[in-house]
Order: sequence, then structure tokens, then C-alpha cells
Amino acid sequence: MKAWKLPLCAAIAAVSSSAYAVEPNGIDLGSGVTFLPGFELTVSDDSNIYKLPDATKVDSTVTRLKPSFGIQADLGATQLTAGYAAEKGMYTYDNDDNYVDHRLSASSKSELTSRSEVDFNLNYNIVHDDRGSGTVEGNAAIATEPDTYDEKVVGAAYIYGSDSAMLNVKPYAEYYSKHYTNNKNLGTADRNHSKVKLGTLLTVNVSSATKALVEVRSTNISYEEDSAKAKGREGNLLNLLAGASWDITGKTTGEVKLGALKRSFDESGIDDSTRFAWEAQLTWNPRSYSTVTFLSQQTANETSDPGTYIASQYSLVSWDHEFSPFVSVVLDASLSNDEYVDDTAGREDEVVSYGVTGVFSPSKILDIKASLKDESRNSNIADLDYDRQIIMLGFAVAI
Repeated sequence: MKAWKLPLCAAIAAVSSSAYAVEPNGIDLGSGVTFLPGFELTVSDDSNIYKLPDATKVDSTVTRLKPSFGIQADLGATQLTAGYAAEKGMYTYDNDDNYVDHRLSASSKSELTSRSEVDFNLNYNIVHDDRGSGTVEGNAAIATEPDTYDEKVVGAAYIYGSDSAMLNVKPYAEYYSKHYTNNKNLGTADRNHSKVKLGTLLTVNVSSATKALVEVRSTNISYEEDSAKAKGREGNLLNLLAGASWDITGKTTGEVKLGALKRSFDESGIDDSTRFAWEAQLTWNPRSYSTVTFLSQQTANETSDPGTYIASQYSLVSWDHEFSPFVSVVLDASLSNDEYVDDTAGREDEVVSYGVTGVFSPSKILDIKASLKDESRNSNIADLDYDRQIIMLGFAVAI
């Protein structure tokens, strides 16, 4: 079967953890089933936990405990995975900011024939937005606790094709929902929504190293509340993209798609919006122990409060270098630009972030790590600018 690339959002998450060198073997339970337990502890000094301007910012030490486990089952033509991860965060400044997150996932891949495969995935999260983010940006004091919400994702894909076939087709479907469970008086109720996405990716082999890509996806967006604000965000997001992917001698791989997105609305008084869109993933391996990664996208996201949606641009570049089997360093930088479309104040934000992470791995199951991150936001709305530095020490262990 064809090896399909990660979606861009998953690729971004993968890059953010690329410094980790843990290579667990797992615990063999027999019959092709492997159990993979893990644990992570980090202690961070955060100079601006509420993302406030310099005159009012608050610092805190944050301790995070992250137990997790995974199960992998190799049943021949079918591969099954499942996992659970919890995260407990504890703040020294105010324990009202403490939280416990839960993330549950499951997926399967089944080869029906040498040319066809069916994939399923399920995610259920009980998580939070920090005070100072989301609904109460720039005014954390009005909330007595972080926003908490349930998040569900159910997806399925059918893949027909192979690496040697001229044509490959991948139709897919996904259901997503987000439901806030507190702070409804502060506006979280207007953010409860669901999305139904239908799409198809067409891949044509141009040469042994290059493929042409065409993708169409349509996402219907519905909101739970009957308020004017929530009803004004309901509608559809249509993406039309075309591009190419390549793999040149294993040193340079990439995928670039360009096209357009159209955000339309059910309310007749709100104009549709059409914009240029792109998705790009590039990886360069000048040496086996050194990797440079570049990710970029322009898309449309749901708004936390102002406007009808957010026109978002995001780019990230990272360099992952192994100085020895025991020491590695990752340097990364990112830039995001958010335009809150139809906001009466015309809000636009630019967020710049730089980071460095060092990892010492005395064994395959243990990482000892340290990082420094600098982040700043420049907004045209008063009191939304901030600067933030985070220094982190911790370790991760996986059997």
C-alpha cells in the first residue's frame, strides 16, 4: 500500500516533539499486541501566564505531570493502535489555574487488497484553554477558572492505489465537535460547534520521484446556540488545492499544494469570503543526523469571539541536529498572522516565536531535556500585545 503523508496539522505537532530521542520497545503481551507505557515531568518558569502587556503580566512556575500508555496490535492485514494520556498542571501563582486534561485516541488500518486500504480514527479529549487565552483574551481576571471543553473527532478514509500505480484516490470523511462545559456567562456557549468534512485527494504519478496532487474538501460548520453571534458563524468552508509531492534520493522530500478557500455563511446578510490558500511540508536531510523542516499553511479557523472567522497564516522552520547518540538540539522559529474577518475593530495579530531545546538521552527509554522559548504578539487592538519567555526542565521515560 501507498505510504500517505501526515496531514499538515499532525506534521506540525510532530515537528514540535522532534527533539525527543526515546525509542521504547514496549512490553510484548503476545499475539502481536504491545503495551507502551510512558511518563513525563516538566517544570517551567513562565514569565507571562495570562499573555498580558508588560505592565500587568504575571509570572509563575508550572509543574506538569504526563502519564500515558499506548497499545499496538499487529494482526497481519490490520494494524490497531489505541492510547491514553493525562496531563496535570499545577501553578504556584494561583491554583485556580490548575487543570487536568485527558486525551483518548484509537485508529485502525486494514489492507483489503494490495491496492486498497480502509482507515479509521477516533479521538476524544477533555481539555482546557488557559486563562488569558480563548474567550477571555487580554482579561484573565474576569474568569475564575480556565475554559474547559470536550472535543471529539471521528474519521474514515478509503485509499485505492499503490506506489507503482499511475493513479491513486483517497476519499475521506471526518466529524468534529467542540463543546465548552463552563464559563458560559463569559461567552463559551457561543463557541460550541461541530464540523462535517468530506474530501477527496487524487494523486498522479508523474515520475519515480514526483507526484501531482489535486484535493477537494468541503466542511459544513454548525453552531449549537441560537444567538445572533453563533448563527452568524454557521456555513461552509470549501478548499480547492493542487500541487505536487516529491522524494529526491531520500534527502529532500516535500509536498506543496496551492489553491483557494471559500468561507460562505448561512446568514444572507454576511458576505462570502474567498482567499488564496496553501499547504506546504518540506524536509531536507543534509546528513543522516541532521534534519531541516519547513511547514506553512494559510487556512480559515473558527474565531474565539470577534468576527465571523479567522483567516490564518502559519509558518514554522526547525533544525534538528544529533551531535552524538546521546545529545541532540532542536532550533525552531514560527510566525503566525491572524485576521479576524468582519470584526468591527479590524483585529489583526502577529505572533512570533523562537525556541531551542536540548535533549540528553543516556538510554533509549530516557530523555532529560531543557528548553527556552520566547514568544511575542503584536496586535492592533489595545492591551493584546504581550511578550513571554518560558524556561523548562524535565524528563521523559518510556518502556
